[in-house]
Parts: sequence; structure tokens; C-alpha cells
Amino acid sequence: MDDQTPVGKSARRMRTLMTQHPMHARLIGATDQTVSHADVHMHTNFSDGMGTVEDVLAHVEDNTDLDVIAITDHDTIEGALRARDLVAAQRPRFELIVGEEISTREGHLLALFIEKRIAPGQSIERSIEQIRDQGGIAIIAHPFNPVFRHSVRRPVFDRLMRQPDLLPDAVESLNGSFAGIGSSAVTMRLCRERYHLPETGSSDAHTPTAIGVARTAFPGMGATGLRAAIMAGETLPLGGFWLAREYVIIGSHRIAYGRAGLYRAAEAQPEVRAARLRATTMGWSARAARRMYGHPALPMTMGAGEGRW
Repeated sequence: MDDQTPVGKSARRMRTLMTQHPMHARLIGATDQTVSHADVHMHTNFSDGMGTVEDVLAHVEDNTDLDVIAITDHDTIEGALRARDLVAAQRPRFELIVGEEISTREGHLLALFIEKRIAPGQSIERSIEQIRDQGGIAIIAHPFNPVFRHSVRRPVFDRLMRQPDLLPDAVESLNGSFAGIGSSAVTMRLCRERYHLPETGSSDAHTPTAIGVARTAFPGMGATGLRAAIMAGETLPLGGFWLAREYVIIGSHRIAYGRAGLYRAAEAQPEVRAARLRATTMGWSARAARRMYGHPALPMTMGAGEGRW
């Protein structure tokens, strides 16, 4: 990555801030304790992700070194619950947390360790209350992005700081998607200088190939260890941003399908069938991405009962 580009400069600032984190010296290169890695923000085709639950689990198992993941589809936990059932049956080497990315009125909020869906469209305070009612953990996703409309802004943070019982448990100070470019470094500085909340890093992957590009390092093992580390403020954001490949995959898929092809709940609708025909005619989606990158595990699917491209 060219350090003179805006993305390169942002990544360089982030690397400096990551090395200055109090947990960096303790975790990086540690030989006297177990250090694990988690990615707790990713999407499947149960919301706007390109990959199925099966694609995501297979990619994590075969192509990453992650110890813990959370599936956090937008405003649903159906994909995460399906993933939990598959993990219970397959017993992979990593652990899975049921999560959700909640669309609150003030921005996106990650809920981890939940059992019931939390409805969108509520205040961020009410959403945090409902996460806590389930014994879950609340993490502010990709905050302080000045142009992304789902990003929580400083006035909302300041409002939460005046309500100690409703403080989030952590802040996603490193987001690997476009939402984190230019704002992750700002978030890291504000977390340490103003808000003093634990920090996490996550990929916000919408393609399986992006999973793990940004992550959270923590002392201990498994989902229980991650939870304890977050509550103790002993997490370290690590990593960077999506490769250009991810944007090509997402863009080609959406050009072919539009939004109609993104949500499983809409698969039977006429516009989805029309989108599939348009995709076939245009030659976009997984087939084009596979030709371009030669990746063996690209995630797009034709839809229920139709198999892969």
C-alpha cells in the first residue's frame, strides 16, 4: 500500500496508534501468556454479506488463524443462530458468538452474546439496555465517520458519557471497511484521550475473503476469554483495511443484482429472479471475480436451490 495515498496515510497513522496502545507491549511478541485473536463484526447473506453462513465458517476454518468470530448481520440473528448450530455439529477449531449489528436511531451498534433479536429504530440507550437485559456486550461500530450516515457521532458519545449505566462496553476503534478509513485513527485517539473505553478491531467483512483483515488481540482463550478481556479493558485492535479485491467483488455483485439479491428473505420475489437473469446476461458476480483473482473460495451464490455459479 502506497503510504502517500489517503488510505496509506490513514493506515500509517493507525499503525503508530496501535503500537502506542497500552496492551501492545504486553501482547505482541508475548511468550509468557496465551494471546488469541477475534473478529467480531462480519456479515453473511442473511443481511448484506456476499457469502453464505457455510462460506464464512469454511473460510475462517481454512484460511485464517482466528480463535473467535461473531456473525453480526444487520438487524437479524438468524444467520448467527444457523452458524451456531453448524459449529456445534462440526466442532471447528474456533469459537462462535451470536451477534447482531443493530440499526439504532443514532448509528450502528454491535451486540454480542445475545439470544434474541433486538429491533432496529430505537435509541442507542434503549438498544444498550436491551443488550444488557440479555447479558450481552455492547460495542459501538465504526464511529466518528463524518460521511457515513450509520456512524455514531461525538454528541451521542458525549450524551452516553453522562449516563454511566448506559456506557457501551467497548468501541470498535479499528474497522476494516470503507467506514473505518479516515475515522479509525480519530477513534483511537478519542478513546484514549477523552472516552477511555476498551477498543476492539474488526473486519466488518461483507465477503469471506475480508474476514480477519482487522481483528482484536486479547489475553486468554475462546469466547469467554474475549468477554473477560473486553470487560477488563485488555483488548488490542490490530490489522488494516480491506483490499481492493473486496470492493470489486461487492461492486460487481451489486451491479448485477442490485439490493434485491442481498437478503435471503427476498429470494422468492420477482425482482430477485429478474436480478439473477440480469447477472447471468452481464457475466458479473462470483464468476467474474474468480477470473480476476483466482481465489478458490469466493462467496457468491445464485440463491436457494440453484447452486453456485
